[in-house]
Parts: sequence; C-alpha cells; structure tokens
Amino acid sequence: MIHIRSALVAGMLVFGGALVASAQTPAQTPVPQARQQGQHAMGQRRMGARRHGDPALKGITLSAAEKANVKAVREKYASQLKALRSQARSDTLREQAMKIREAERADLRGALSAQNQAKFDANVAQMKQRMAKRGERKAQTKPGI
Repeated sequence: MIHIRSALVAGMLVFGGALVASAQTPAQTPVPQARQQGQHAMGQRRMGARRHGDPALKGITLSAAEKANVKAVREKYASQLKALRSQARSDTLREQAMKIREAERADLRGALSAQNQAKFDANVAQMKQRMAKRGERKAQTKPGI
C-alpha cells in the first residue's frame, strides 16, 4: 500500500513538473504570411500599391458604382501589365509600363465622381512630389562619372 501511494505521488510530481516546464516555454511567434510563401520584403513594397490599393485613391470613399468602374478599369489594364512583366527587363518596357499606368490612372479618374476627382488629383500630385524627392535623393547618392 505504501508503494502504491508513493508511486502515485511520484507520478503526480512528474506530471506537475511537465506542466510547469511547458508553461515556461516561450510561445512561438507567427511567421508573416509573406515569408511563409517565400516572398521577399522588397517585392512586397514594390507590389504594395496594387495589393493595398492605389495611393491615388487614398482617402477616397467610393460609391458602389465607382467601385464597379474602378474594378473594370483595373481588369482592363491588368492583362497589359502582366504581359509586360513576363518580358525581359529593359528601359523600354519600363516606359511602356509607365504609359499603361498613366492611361489607367486617367481612366480611374474618369470613373470617379467630381468630388472624388478633386481628392484623386491631390493624391496624384502628392505622389509625384514624393517621386521627385526620391529621384533627387538618388541623384545625390550616385557617384559622379
């Protein structure tokens, strides 16, 4: 009887120790989904405008009709941009992509109400200012030839 009792006490001590040890192990932090899929952070930044919405539409609340129009414009230009991405990288492709994006932006503006067009224009102007500043910084950091 004494052996059974001491075996039960020993078992309870082992079980309790295991519970304490498992409670002290740090919880695993979830790995960001992009890393799980093997995407590079730089690619996320580059494609962020497409995934998270166009910065030109920032702060604009779209009506249901405007959302449908914007979706139609996106679908119209998506195939053209996809075809360009599949080709080799070059300056001419970059220029073609810029022309397509400008045409898309013009169509997006046309899909908006007059009130939202004013916000859209302000967002586009702000984007162009940021791009100009970025270009100035790149020019300053490049070594002279």
